[in-house]
Amino acid sequence: MHYLLGSLLLLVIWLLIFISQKKLRKEMLIASLIITPAALSELFFVPGYWLPDTIGNPKLSIEDFIFTFAVGGIVAVLYELFMKGKIKHQRLCSCFKGELLPGLVLGVGILAIFLAYSIFKINFMYAVYIGIIINIALMTITRPDLLGKILYSGLLFGLFYFLFFSAFAFFIPDFIMHWNINNLSGLILRGVPLEEIVWAFGVGALLGPIYEYLLGIKLTEGR
Repeated sequence: MHYLLGSLLLLVIWLLIFISQKKLRKEMLIASLIITPAALSELFFVPGYWLPDTIGNPKLSIEDFIFTFAVGGIVAVLYELFMKGKIKHQRLCSCFKGELLPGLVLGVGILAIFLAYSIFKINFMYAVYIGIIINIALMTITRPDLLGKILYSGLLFGLFYFLFFSAFAFFIPDFIMHWNINNLSGLILRGVPLEEIVWAFGVGALLGPIYEYLLGIKLTEGR
């Protein structure tokens, strides 16, 4: 039940932000709904990367969808929370040509993940790193105006996730036993596998601006 508890705690944080930040509700909800299908990737993480304790099939469980939904919304608005109202959204007129471009860019990253996983036979998490790096590079090239949010979102979510996870591991030290450490680097920082920390920084950078990127929205300074 550790995975369920951690996922529900993240969902509580999501709800607290959603309730207290009226202006960010739309962004949070849309980002969460866009990102939730990524929970299906858990089929490739188990058991090579980890074997979570779930209330259902560990290959794909309700915890995966709760976790992904919560992470999606939290990541999307951390930058706005950090900036404390100093930025606002504005519809983009002509940042790039072709409405399909954002989806194609993300598709390239997804394709890269499965090609790396199939060709190099590496742990799926390491394949995910490759896809994330490619996506971040392409996003930066096609939407250089989002570079600030990409960088800050990565740093903010990486720090948030590390603090959350390390606190969780402090109270439930056995949680680390769910990871297949023999297939990973073996580096553990305050109860958190290094791979999880790297994943959090990458996911923060990639998903932080996902709302603005897919919907063609520009961040501008405002009060």
